[in-house]
Amino acid sequence: METLRIPCEEVERLRNKLIASGLRPRTVDHTLWSLEGEEVYLNLYTSCILLIQGKKTKEWKKKILSLLSVPKEPIGGCDESGKGDIFGPLVLCCVVIRPENFLRILELTPKDSKKMKDKEVEEKAPLLKKLVVVKCIKLLPERFNQLYEEVGSVNKIMDEAYLRILKEFESTPPKRVIVDAYREGNPFSGYGWVKMEKKGERDVAVSCASIIARWKFLKALRELEETYGLEIPKGASEEVKAKAREILQKDPTLARKLIKISYL
Repeated sequence: METLRIPCEEVERLRNKLIASGLRPRTVDHTLWSLEGEEVYLNLYTSCILLIQGKKTKEWKKKILSLLSVPKEPIGGCDESGKGDIFGPLVLCCVVIRPENFLRILELTPKDSKKMKDKEVEEKAPLLKKLVVVKCIKLLPERFNQLYEEVGSVNKIMDEAYLRILKEFESTPPKRVIVDAYREGNPFSGYGWVKMEKKGERDVAVSCASIIARWKFLKALRELEETYGLEIPKGASEEVKAKAREILQKDPTLARKLIKISYL
């Protein structure tokens, strides 16, 4: 069995090419399409991950890669992690993929980190990081709380952080950068090469940014646990909120270092 990330914009073109090569359509639940041939079965899922089963899967993977288009210029994507978590930082990352690394990245099957287990994120992120140009900003809770008190909006905090990152690419901008939409409108209209898109993680570069941001978020949580000798939960469930409120009541100073206070 092999897996391969297919750029979502290539899904139908790839299907047509594979059918032209002799593969036959079949029906499989929960797939965008499924094809079969002599001792090979291909299932393309809504995550744009292709599952290759049967014999000679490595050869099929290589063949499918040869059928995919490679961007002629660098492309970028931005995503965040920690926005929905009460404990821990807000991490925002932008990555740029150079054309010569594009197919190697597809072989690592990047997808939305929300659909990945932590172990998979921690295994895949270092491999992706070697193949992209990456810039991140990590706002630990203490800094996040300070900024929120100043501007009163998580979206404004994110606007400013992304602008700081995008300015680092300004001198040699990629062909385009997609930011996973977290608000209405586009606060980056001054950069014609930056777009906000809903479900931006369907883009390969955004998927890479999502994984690397999550990796850095998880690492920061562990560092906070080691520093303060506490087990820190992820997410924003009622149980997590209860623990956060307990810490806030007992030690407000510590709470500012661990918790996004405005979330309570």
